[in-house]
Amino acid sequence: MTLSFQSRIALLFAALFVAVQALTVVCIYLAVRDNLLRQLDQDLRYAEQAFRQLLVERAERVAGETGLLVADFGFRSTVTGGDPATIASALENLLLRVRAQRGMFIDPQFNVVADSAGLWQGRPFPYAQTLAEADADRPLVWFGLLNDRLQEWALVPVLAPLPMGWVAVAQAVDEQRIARFRQNSLLPLHIGLAELSTNGNRLLAGSAPEAALALLNNPADRALTATVDTGQGRYLGRVLALPAAGRAEGIVALLQIKFTDAFAGYRHMLLLAAGVLLLGLLATLFGSVVIARNLSRPLRALAGAGERAVNGDFAASSLTGRSDELGRLADTFVRAAQLAGQLGELRQKDQERRELVASVSHDLRTPLAALRGFLETMQRKADTLPSDEQQHFLDTALRQTEKVSRLAQELFELAKLECDDASLNPESFNLAELLQDVAQKYRLQAEQRGVSLQAELRPDLPIVAADIGLIERLLTNLIDNALRHTPKGGRVRLDAWPARGRVAVAVGDTGIGISPEYLPTLCDWDSPLARRARADGGGFGLIVVGKIAQLHGSRLQVESTLGVGSEFRFDLPLADSARAAGGSR
Repeated sequence: MTLSFQSRIALLFAALFVAVQALTVVCIYLAVRDNLLRQLDQDLRYAEQAFRQLLVERAERVAGETGLLVADFGFRSTVTGGDPATIASALENLLLRVRAQRGMFIDPQFNVVADSAGLWQGRPFPYAQTLAEADADRPLVWFGLLNDRLQEWALVPVLAPLPMGWVAVAQAVDEQRIARFRQNSLLPLHIGLAELSTNGNRLLAGSAPEAALALLNNPADRALTATVDTGQGRYLGRVLALPAAGRAEGIVALLQIKFTDAFAGYRHMLLLAAGVLLLGLLATLFGSVVIARNLSRPLRALAGAGERAVNGDFAASSLTGRSDELGRLADTFVRAAQLAGQLGELRQKDQERRELVASVSHDLRTPLAALRGFLETMQRKADTLPSDEQQHFLDTALRQTEKVSRLAQELFELAKLECDDASLNPESFNLAELLQDVAQKYRLQAEQRGVSLQAELRPDLPIVAADIGLIERLLTNLIDNALRHTPKGGRVRLDAWPARGRVAVAVGDTGIGISPEYLPTLCDWDSPLARRARADGGGFGLIVVGKIAQLHGSRLQVESTLGVGSEFRFDLPLADSARAAGGSR
């Protein structure tokens, strides 16, 4: 399917706009995504600090409060001389005051003397090695497992003034604490807790287990923010290392944000951009159609001017006169078309001239050859040729000279009329009087031929403006043709009357008529009748008549019927109309 120029322009502008808008949306998306990633990284770092404070600072607070309580003389006396049940009761009282869940008293040999839960009494403390390597005079805070549950430990030395043992206070880190932290956070956080060991990593708790495991097993540097893809979407996360109790294990917190959840705040911006893109596309399509129409309209006008120029109409197009590039192009195009038309006319005229010269040369050769033959015969036989034959030869030679003279006269008149600078000498005159004068000049010739010559006299015939000499020549040619082709007893009539603001003139006869196939080219120099007439020393009379009528803004019209007669008509402008036209110029 071939698209029009207007459609191609509209599609081009629409495609350019869509490409630009798509590039803009992609750039906006990339910029928003990059900015979101940086913002999420900052948010995760802030959440990491907040979560560390939530866990570690609480344990440090518990350690500080426990240090004040175990420094009491009564508590020290109880743990020094009391039995495990008494020490456990003291621990219960301490746990109530520090709001902890479980407490233990550990002797200097790192054995559990008393356990508020009654499970580890008389057993070695599970993290004895770490406790042995620690500073015995300072409280310790770490995270470790107890009965497969992650605990937040605060270990406080009991000094009196020598070390008497350790008080261990534990608080379980469970999913409820994680859920409360997520609720208090302004970010759509997902939190997980995991154990790192040489035997493998293990997820202890998490609000998004699949994403937490993916981040836990990610080989990238854990000190950096990492992106992981899961079946539930893409997550951005950080790994927070917590102080661990043992060397062979590590405790980490996994802080993650789902990318689609974080991007939800920007979704309205993208929807707005998509809406603007759609509206811009519609506006661009409308504007493209308008622009394409404005561009294609002058091109269609130029195309129409070109088609008219091909058909011979070199009138200026609607774009001529404009001061822009299209106007200049239209002016140049019209001038080029006019020059091309004039060049074509010149070529046609030159071709016609060549053919006319060839034809006239042939027509002149016949009478000149006959004339030379008669003259040479008379010259050679001047003494022996009888007088009557000499007279016959002289008459024949005279007729041949008349043919040549008539042909030369008509050629001269035609050449004068065909000249580009041929100009009329119009004047106002009474057409009825001219008709009467021309008819009177041919009346004797008509009587000799036995033909009736009549001229209608209309006293109310208006004054015309024309070249009286050329009009007289036109009338004489028509009357001479009519008399020569009208048999004895026939009639030739001249008439004139007003018609459509001009004066119509007609020369009719009751002669032999003209065949219909000859009528269209009757006034052409190469018409069959003209070629036949040139054999008798004429043939250009009707061509001269047609040219004179054309110079006066008219056209020779012929109506003829074989055996009935012919009528030649043309019209002339009125004197008032000619003056008005001259004044307007």
